[in-house]
Amino acid sequence: DYYIELTRAIKKELPELHIHGFSPEEVLYGAIRSRCTIREYLTGLKEAGVGTLPGTSAEVLDQKVRDLISPGRITKDQWVEVVTTAHELGIRTTSTIMYGHVESPRHVAAHLGLLRDIQKQTGGFTEFVPLGFVHSEAPMYGKSLVENVRPGATGAEVMK
Repeated sequence: DYYIELTRAIKKELPELHIHGFSPEEVLYGAIRSRCTIREYLTGLKEAGVGTLPGTSAEVLDQKVRDLISPGRITKDQWVEVVTTAHELGIRTTSTIMYGHVESPRHVAAHLGLLRDIQKQTGGFTEFVPLGFVHSEAPMYGKSLVENVRPGATGAEVMK
């Protein structure tokens, strides 16, 4: 697989380099393309030298919101499976939320609750990174593909 071979080649040339790479969506894609399980694929990445994974592609971990803002991409359940499997294998990850689009406070609270539950179960998150929605480059905003999408977070939301 390309990601595993790329990681192996980088570690061969730069063995001291910590590789923080491959989002849960990229891991899922690699496993599907390689016709193996997520656990097998993550094991291959770890053996090749991946140190940690970014917790990106989480967006908001509510499937109805995800279906609006990122249809056809990794599902909430798949994201959770990749991240918890990585943690079980000793691969730590970051965690994220993208806010300022169509989510409500209830969605944010549920997202944070799910991350808290995963952290209690695995202890595998290294940090939490809140990412404000950047509307200027997003087709769902610019092309009005999603109803009621906001142009990013308000100043008050950013400061919370």
